[in-house]
Amino acid sequence: MNSSSYKITFSNFESITSTSHVNTETELNIPDENILSSKYQAHNSPDTSMLFFIIIAMFIGASTRHLLKKIPIPFTALLLIFGIVLGVLTRIGAFETWGTVDVSFISNSFESAAHFDPHLLLYIFLPILVFEAAFAMDLHTFKKSAVNAVILAVPGIVIALVLSATMVYLLDYFNFGLPGWANWSLALMFGSVISATDPVAVVALLKDLGASKKLSTLIEGESLLNDGTAIVIFMVFFGFISGDINETNGFAQFMIVSFGGIGIGTFIGWLMTRWISNVFNDSMVEITIVVAATYLTFYLAEHFMHVSGVLALVSLGIMLGGYGKSSISPKVEHFMHQFWELAGFIANCLIFLIVGLVIASRTEFTANDFLMLGIVYVGIHVIRAITITVLYPFMKNTGYGLPVKDAVVVWYGALRGAIGLALALIVVGIDSQAMADSMNLTVKEAVIVKNQFLFLTAGIVTLTLIINATTIKALVSYLGLLDISPAKAEMNYKANMLLHDTSEKKIKKLNNDRYLKNANWEEVRKYIPTIPQHKENQQIASEIIPLADKRIKLLEKEKSVYWNRFTQGMLSPESVLVLIENVAEMMDQNGNLSLADRQDLEESWQSPRWLIKLSKKGILKSWAHDMLTKQMIRSYDSSVSFIDAQDACLALLKSFAINEGVSANELHLLEEEVNQNKLQGQVFVRNLRKNHPIIYGKIATLQATRSILYYEEKTIERLKSKGLIDDGEAQKMNQNLAERTKKMRNKCV
Repeated sequence: MNSSSYKITFSNFESITSTSHVNTETELNIPDENILSSKYQAHNSPDTSMLFFIIIAMFIGASTRHLLKKIPIPFTALLLIFGIVLGVLTRIGAFETWGTVDVSFISNSFESAAHFDPHLLLYIFLPILVFEAAFAMDLHTFKKSAVNAVILAVPGIVIALVLSATMVYLLDYFNFGLPGWANWSLALMFGSVISATDPVAVVALLKDLGASKKLSTLIEGESLLNDGTAIVIFMVFFGFISGDINETNGFAQFMIVSFGGIGIGTFIGWLMTRWISNVFNDSMVEITIVVAATYLTFYLAEHFMHVSGVLALVSLGIMLGGYGKSSISPKVEHFMHQFWELAGFIANCLIFLIVGLVIASRTEFTANDFLMLGIVYVGIHVIRAITITVLYPFMKNTGYGLPVKDAVVVWYGALRGAIGLALALIVVGIDSQAMADSMNLTVKEAVIVKNQFLFLTAGIVTLTLIINATTIKALVSYLGLLDISPAKAEMNYKANMLLHDTSEKKIKKLNNDRYLKNANWEEVRKYIPTIPQHKENQQIASEIIPLADKRIKLLEKEKSVYWNRFTQGMLSPESVLVLIENVAEMMDQNGNLSLADRQDLEESWQSPRWLIKLSKKGILKSWAHDMLTKQMIRSYDSSVSFIDAQDACLALLKSFAINEGVSANELHLLEEEVNQNKLQGQVFVRNLRKNHPIIYGKIATLQATRSILYYEEKTIERLKSKGLIDDGEAQKMNQNLAERTKKMRNKCV
């Protein structure tokens, strides 16, 4: 066979697995294609069995989320269980007939899903799941966690896959089980599949529980990156097992595939960011661009460029969800995230039900296989512990660091999921004769190995989801990672008290309503918030809130002001990113740094001297003047919003003095820090007005235009709410407003 034809990509699997010397479908109890065709396409009607499964899957997913949300089992684990149950029932023929009623269409749909092409599984669902996770990650937190995520995803997965391969190799070598597995290519391929984490359930649970964003970002970042690493390594050994050997240097190929994928994702992300920045408040166009870019990135990387589609998607998601976030129109950004949450929800409904059906319908096993599964399950946890222990000295002080308690969650929360199972299904599709020849086995032995490969992978997916994902909440609680600071506890207490008190005041007002005066107010009071429990005296609880936590409150207020000004069109996309990044850097110091320590922000406002010189003379004078004007517009936006945020912080400080029990010394210190910030912003604006009066005049004109356009937008909303204009008229007005707003925005970039 010509080794040069081998490419490390999903697209070549189909051609590899299509050649058949032996009927692998019969060996794996897969129905004959002709039988399926006649069964599913009776009366010459199109095969709609998969469509019916999608409908059923969405109803199961919605019902599970709605009716079983109080069950202490993660959503994806429940879907997997339902999929296994449905697969078992299908396998025993429970969906063929009910009495005299033919319900075989149900059985057909489940069988169709169970035999879903693993290549399509990856091409359809992987872009949604990977991009949605990368797009939703906080860019600043990811950047600080990225090094640790890379450590776990590259050297970590190499250590894990080598140890996992050694484990299964030795099980055969010492005749304990798994005959035929004493082959390093097979063992290392299995190690790459079983070492890739997919902590969908754990990350969702950590977010619901309110655990540290740093911890959930590390776990999710590792999963996104090690999927790409594991798949690339898997493909290398797949070539040896399938008989399509690749003679290219493995390390060189790994680097090309990995960095090639990152490059493609980054480039397409940059192009899409530029395109979206020229669209304003058109959700259909902006969301369609992002969806198309997601699938284009994966398809281009895998099918044409033969590089890592997973890493390309991660790069694309980070570009659009991080650097390109402010390019998305303010009114579309929230809808964009909701759309991808919905897409991810539907994808998880389908993929975990399919995983359950595959496990129940297609796995072949013996009693000894269950013993091997137990050993492998315990083994991967021991290997995971060894991996983290070896890497811990490098991780504990990198980025945000890795506290021991967080390391325990990272160890236990390493679930295995659908990607590993899809790769196992690809292994099942290898031609048995080719596999037997490459491993010096008989065809029958090769079939047994493939069955065991699928069973062990499916079993590990099932056990980690049902055991680890279900018990992770108890572990996190036991470790004290859900404990909140005194400041947060006090904030929650006062928020609940406020809700209760305002509801009581509303009841008193409603007592005077002549239409409601006969209401049973005691019955009404049953539906208002109860008085929250507070074990300590409020004054004492307030005094234990440290100064650092008060600074964090002020920074959170500052951040909210920036986003509000951005949504109002009063702050440019570039400026909001600079300001938000500055706040994030301050919050990383956990409130231990003075609020006035903003040297980096102040430096970002200053115009480069070389640009000022070029704008005064030379052949580049006109270009430099335009660039200088745009840079000063961004600096003005940033400084004015900074001043506005400090005013909001001063107002919040007044509430501290009244409600928080802040000492006079603390209050004076915080006021001094905030006023110092405000003064710095005012000095910059004053110097800009003095030194560049013409440019300042343009900026003032632009700012006034923004104010008028925002006022017009709010006026249209009021007219619509009062019924003075209908939806169609409001839409026309908003379209006209959007065109003028877009024209104005283009002057800022």
